[in-house]
Amino acid sequence: MKENNLQTLLICLHLCIFVVIFSSRTSGAYYPYEACVPRNCGLGPNIHFPFYIPGLQESFCGYPGFELNCSQQGFPVLQLPGSEYVVQDISYQTRSLRVYNAAVLSSNGTGCLPGIRNTTLPTARFGFYGNVTQLHLFSNCTNSTSEDLWRHRVGCDGKGRDGWDLGIYDKDENSTNIASKNCKRNVVAPVEDDGNIGPGNVDEVLRRGFVLNWTASDCSPCEISGGRCGFSAITYHFRCFCPEGPHSRSCPPGKLFSNLLSDCSETHARARFKSNKCIPSTSGRFYN
Repeated sequence: MKENNLQTLLICLHLCIFVVIFSSRTSGAYYPYEACVPRNCGLGPNIHFPFYIPGLQESFCGYPGFELNCSQQGFPVLQLPGSEYVVQDISYQTRSLRVYNAAVLSSNGTGCLPGIRNTTLPTARFGFYGNVTQLHLFSNCTNSTSEDLWRHRVGCDGKGRDGWDLGIYDKDENSTNIASKNCKRNVVAPVEDDGNIGPGNVDEVLRRGFVLNWTASDCSPCEISGGRCGFSAITYHFRCFCPEGPHSRSCPPGKLFSNLLSDCSETHARARFKSNKCIPSTSGRFYN
């Protein structure tokens, strides 16, 4: 009898799953819910709230100021004041992303100093995460530059001794002060300090990039409930887009699925009752 009970329960569960899948495919879902499906640029991580890709996703799929563009190489790119940064990876759990300056791609591993510019971080949205230090990139340095700075020189094929390019980390204050007096241009680039940075690995450090964290509405309750996160430009508030419509935080439990589970539980309970009902014995007593 127990095997029959188990078979009855399994049949009910399979019926529930079939009906839910069939109904979701045959009924039209709420448009913003369909529009905010995760996308990517071909390479790199999948993109969803708080980020969005204009042209591939609607603006309401992301948070203001979190738009990403696709590079010609197929990577997502974050535009910050002054520079573009290639997005290597995104952790939606820790709300962080690893980026590196897109100008590094132009150096092609030649060792030449890339055309990096000073970047201003929009602190209302992003902040540095982990151990981040500053790398000073000096260029057009004079011939009278101290020989002590030779070890900081950024090698570049085809360049002679004239017009040195230097890469000096912020913690080397003495070399930074000397270079500031002998070089015409000083650009500051944020880099990750893993404890192994030093002269001679500037190109490698720039390509490794650094980690940013972001500040935006928490998307977890919406995603856990089966929704997709978005933003309302009208109310300027977070919205949870569900198959049947928008909600403020998360999707309500599906009525169809809840009703089917209730029916299955009732059917299973009736089957158990019939199999375990009291039967009179020859002695006049009852047993289960």
